[in-house]
Amino acid sequence: MKKIFYIVLKYIIYLAVFLYILLNPAARKLFSGQVRLHELKADFYNACKTNEEFKKRLYYLETKPEYMERIVKDELEVLAEDEIEYRFEKK
Repeated sequence: MKKIFYIVLKYIIYLAVFLYILLNPAARKLFSGQVRLHELKADFYNACKTNEEFKKRLYYLETKPEYMERIVKDELEVLAEDEIEYRFEKK
């Protein structure tokens, strides 16, 4: 009997908190602010990660000429005049 009482009490408390957040404009604003803050932190983390990747690529572009050649060959599919392209079929 006590176990059922505590389960019902727990759900009543959850409902009270939910209604407080739903009906109180200040609490709703605070909650939406926390959600937005979490979204901004995730966006900032992704931007930092992308920035590090771009810094790495820029470093290689500035210091290693063979990296530029590889990018041109891979992305633009360009071959040098003395190169032969071999294509293999996968089975």
